[in-house]
Amino acid sequence: MKNILTYLAPLLTGLLLFSCDKPAPTELVADMTDDFEIEILTKDLNENYAASGLDTSGITQDIAGITNLISVSGIKLTQSNKTNHFSLAQAFFFDKSKPVRYSDGRILSYRTITPGIIKFNGLEARLEPYQINYWDMGNPEVATLGEKYVLFNLFLGIPDSFYYNYNSSINFEFQPYVGQGNKVNFDIATPSEINGNIILIGKGSTRNIEVILEWNGKGQRRISVIVGVVKKGKLRSIPIYKIRTGDDGRLRIPKRFFSELPFSDL
Repeated sequence: MKNILTYLAPLLTGLLLFSCDKPAPTELVADMTDDFEIEILTKDLNENYAASGLDTSGITQDIAGITNLISVSGIKLTQSNKTNHFSLAQAFFFDKSKPVRYSDGRILSYRTITPGIIKFNGLEARLEPYQINYWDMGNPEVATLGEKYVLFNLFLGIPDSFYYNYNSSINFEFQPYVGQGNKVNFDIATPSEINGNIILIGKGSTRNIEVILEWNGKGQRRISVIVGVVKKGKLRSIPIYKIRTGDDGRLRIPKRFFSELPFSDL
């Protein structure tokens, strides 16, 4: 279990755990011992994970169904007992008249457009290429969909001086180019910071791993927990499960959800 990472993405009211698993997609499984539901996101570890929209912000929507997406995230990455803090802001605008398709005709996504200037907390977002990796007919492919708006604070305002404010708000401003619409300005409310802990019980070699998640729950809502894998030699994660549970500060994920994982590949 060397590849366990934890991501806390408070904007998404979620605790994101990258760990281990495997089964069949878009299936809901109810567990009566601990009040939660599991949606199976991926049954094949070679499936297209980037096209599903998952990244360090915790976004898991199917991007083929989205017209516009604005996301701000406070991200905490914990590995080997060290936690790093990042801030991320993104905006995507999709042109529904320009689909990008798999070779069998299915829609993968849509090309993006950049119709104006985007600012988060008064800081103008950069434009950078928006690429997704995917599998098509058993072959790895890369599609450049256009450009996206992004601000990313990796360390002390580098490369961008954008800071995610917990339990506060972040201002979003869109100034369209001349003749392309009206200015839009609104505040995005942000939740309190989430702090979590992962307890592992059992061993991968004997296929009896179970996980206990603990965090500073608020109790009044339900949250999402995403469980995924990081394969050897890779940086990107593959989402396996999406769990919906009460924000009560504790979740036990039984070993049956990990028993079929190919631990030798992780």
